[in-house]
Amino acid sequence: MGNETPESLASWYAAFIAPFPETGLDPREFAARNAAGTTVSYLTQASLSGLSGSTTTVPSNVVTSPGAMLTLAFASSGDTTWDVTPNEALKLTLAGGTSGSLQRLTLILRQPASGGFTVTLPAVKYPGGQTPAVSTVAGHTTVITFMTDDGGTTIYGGI
Repeated sequence: MGNETPESLASWYAAFIAPFPETGLDPREFAARNAAGTTVSYLTQASLSGLSGSTTTVPSNVVTSPGAMLTLAFASSGDTTWDVTPNEALKLTLAGGTSGSLQRLTLILRQPASGGFTVTLPAVKYPGGQTPAVSTVAGHTTVITFMTDDGGTTIYGGI
């Protein structure tokens, strides 16, 4: 990675990131299957099978009452997951990232049983310049992935 254009990164994203390796599902299908499910427990770590067949642990951050603002931080290296259940209208920001290293942050937004909480996503580069819609329906889940390779100077996001 070095002198990629937004189009080449979007192309790479669609080919390699969009089908979630954690589940083998497209993110939209993953969200649809999990939108109405009851959550019994949350992730503390997720295991991924790497290309060589090894297992890698992805750190997960679970936040059940974030308040009005929450900063999601990219891991210092590798990928991370944030599992967030808002308890009021929520504004998200992103921080961190390591220059020269492609990093991914997966955001799982779960509306609580009461639902109705709006979530303002960070201002990053989304496909077609359109910020994804976050469901406010009780019990629904929205999954969004962010990635950067320049320490967070440029961040791409999408469903």
